[in-house]
Amino acid sequence: MSDWIEQYSAALTERDAREQAHKVYIDAYTRLADRTATLAANPPTPQPPTSNLPKSKPTSKDPDPTPNDLLSNLRADLSTTQKARQTLATQVVDLTLALTTLHSTSATSTSQLALLTRQKADTERKLRDRDEELRGKDRMVVLAQDEMVAQGLQLSLAEQKGEGLRRENRELVARWMDRMGKEAERVNRDSKWE
Repeated sequence: MSDWIEQYSAALTERDAREQAHKVYIDAYTRLADRTATLAANPPTPQPPTSNLPKSKPTSKDPDPTPNDLLSNLRADLSTTQKARQTLATQVVDLTLALTTLHSTSATSTSQLALLTRQKADTERKLRDRDEELRGKDRMVVLAQDEMVAQGLQLSLAEQKGEGLRRENRELVARWMDRMGKEAERVNRDSKWE
């Protein structure tokens, strides 16, 4: 049972040794990040160059900051990171909302487009049907007009034939009357009625 505890302790010791090997770099990066965050939060105001003033020796920072300084730097870094995280989270929420709105608008536009496409197809089909119906009616009108012309010609021919028959009948009646008149005269002459 103590075997796994020894392995676990050895692994933790090895990890601590690895992290301590890079502690100098981590501390330098932390100081740089703190300085950058401080400068971003409070940008320095430009000062006019002072060439007449004697140059003072820059004060060197403490090469080994105290744990309180490290803790305050870590807290400042954490605070800056939290603010950046909150800003990014707000942006993500806003972008998600905009994306959802665009998706719903897109879906609505797609359904409206499909509906309008169906209506257009139905209207085009109805238009084709009306055109075909009109062409059929035009053919029927042309046929009716042709039939009326043919009937008119037949009526005209029948009237001409009827007029010819009436004239022929009058002539026949006139000739018959003439013949009957002559025959009546001849019978009268022969019977001496005169």
